[in-house]
Amino acid sequence: MNALWKNIVQCWHDGHKVALGIFRFLIPIVVIVKILEESGLIPYLSMPLGPVMHLVGLPAEMSLAWISCILVSMYSGLMVLISLTPQLPELSVAQMTVFGVLVLIAHSLILEVRIAGQCGVSMPFQFLLRLLSGILAAFLLHLILDHAGLLQQKAAILLAAEPSAGWGEWLLQQVVTLCEMYVIICAVMLLQKALDALHISALLGRLLGPALRLLGVSSRAVSIILIGFTMGLLYGSGILIRNAQEGSLSRRDVLCSISLLGLSHSLIEDTILLALVGGSLWGLLGFRLLFTLVTGALINAFYPALERFAVSRP
Repeated sequence: MNALWKNIVQCWHDGHKVALGIFRFLIPIVVIVKILEESGLIPYLSMPLGPVMHLVGLPAEMSLAWISCILVSMYSGLMVLISLTPQLPELSVAQMTVFGVLVLIAHSLILEVRIAGQCGVSMPFQFLLRLLSGILAAFLLHLILDHAGLLQQKAAILLAAEPSAGWGEWLLQQVVTLCEMYVIICAVMLLQKALDALHISALLGRLLGPALRLLGVSSRAVSIILIGFTMGLLYGSGILIRNAQEGSLSRRDVLCSISLLGLSHSLIEDTILLALVGGSLWGLLGFRLLFTLVTGALINAFYPALERFAVSRP
């Protein structure tokens, strides 16, 4: 019982630190979005990425949430999305799943592309790979769901904001939303710990290991990729950087590994987070994984042609 309580307290402590770090960026962004809403500028600011959003079947205004995901973090993008919900049309589960796949692949690019660069790969290549892969994956998923008529029911967006009459009501609503998000962040940390205790992460690793080896990735690189898949890009890239510097991984392994980690990492935590705002768990996890493995196979197959500009020179 003491061990259980200790784990719960540790998860709360980890979640508290994460939440405070995120809120430093979230609060200014939310205020800016409110100012843009009051000034009527949101439709104009969303125009540049409007065609991309329409291509994947999403309202143009959701591009602001995606931009926030790219520049800051997924949490900031979701907070922007919540702030925008009163202005958005009714969204389906299919649309939220498409949006989820888009941001799961292309988020935190400024930070994560720099991490990829430390592993010895080209940062411009990784940036374009993730940005274009996110758009392509979202487009393909939109086509599949739309033509098959799947997941067309209304999405249950957790923490969805209600239209507010004035700044006072809006401020109270944001405080409540931030408190709810704080609880969610801590709960996700606890759930991640529980899944680790139940060896769900290890099971996922065993399932994915053979597929990764079929892509031509060495056994040493497979273990690194699986760590990143389940625990996050920072964990996987940290080990990858050390092995790359020691020369124990080939340049092909480094490129394939960091590319796969960029497209799919924190599979459990991030997937749950997007499912909480209306996405389909199977679409977010299954389709993203399938797209990642196919893309990884293509990168491995065309490595000789990609090496010249996708891998940094030592």
